[in-house]
Amino acid sequence: MAVFVGFYWTLPVRWAGFLVLPEEAARAAEASRTIAYQRTLVRRYVEGERGTLAGEVVALEVSPDRGTTAIEADVGRAGRLCRETGAMLLHVDFRKNGGWRPHPILSEALAALAGAGVPVLGLPADEIILDGRFFDPAEHFSLWRVRDAQARARRQGDIPAALAAALAEVPEGRGRWKAVALLLNAREVPTFGGGAIWTPDNVRKAAQLLAASAVSSRP
Repeated sequence: MAVFVGFYWTLPVRWAGFLVLPEEAARAAEASRTIAYQRTLVRRYVEGERGTLAGEVVALEVSPDRGTTAIEADVGRAGRLCRETGAMLLHVDFRKNGGWRPHPILSEALAALAGAGVPVLGLPADEIILDGRFFDPAEHFSLWRVRDAQARARRQGDIPAALAAALAEVPEGRGRWKAVALLLNAREVPTFGGGAIWTPDNVRKAAQLLAASAVSSRP
């Protein structure tokens, strides 16, 4: 009987507060439709082959808009599991569908794993019925890109005003940046990068940018 290991990955969404992914695959699929989609395709393939799924590895990237070398450690975990169980690694190969959602570092890591003797198979990112609804991955990722752009636009307008208001409330002096950070966090104002936590350091940098922007906009 053929043995397989499933590998699923996704990106964080800072503005939506999606910054942590459960390590257990079933819980990760509940948290992310992208993970649920990949997991469904892999499990359908295993069932069609009448094989056994020896394990599943999920990975959350560290950058919201690009692949990074952080994924290599996750591929390494999947590779070790494959060697321990004599399994083939299954993943959804998004490159096969017009090149959207590229991750060249992941592709290189998977190729290196295959070169080291671990069989790897990339499944096409087909449209499927997921949780009773039609799921088109291309449309799904396109929608998220639009929502990301909208969130960035909101941040460009809303965050400077909230930052300026907080700066106006806290007088100059020792501990000002920490006090402003606490104020912004209490008001749940996201950072310019989309994260949820303000620190004295990023407040200081943001205040400098705000001051420079005010100077450059003067007639």
